[in-house]
Amino acid sequence: MQRSGGIALLGGAALLSAGTCLAAENSLVDRASASVAAVRGMALGPALSIRDVCDRLEKAGYREFQEVEWDDGLYKVKATASDGHFVKLYVDGRSGEVLRVRSKG
Repeated sequence: MQRSGGIALLGGAALLSAGTCLAAENSLVDRASASVAAVRGMALGPALSIRDVCDRLEKAGYREFQEVEWDDGLYKVKATASDGHFVKLYVDGRSGEVLRVRSKG
């Protein structure tokens, strides 16, 4: 009789472990689904048009836009800063926020 009690205890531990694995798997699936939704949102394209982005950048003091391209959720814009330096701007395609400015010489 003692043996069957030990087997029942092992069986209960296995079920508990399986439940924990299922919860972890569901959490992983939820995170993956959220990531896919974010990527799909980027694939739909920007919320702001090129004109909107350029208007915002002009108000911030940038001018002489040489190139504007859409890549991976960002606008990449080559322009002249208010101090006359040539820069490359990385702009969030949905919010219009300038995320990074690189000086080009």
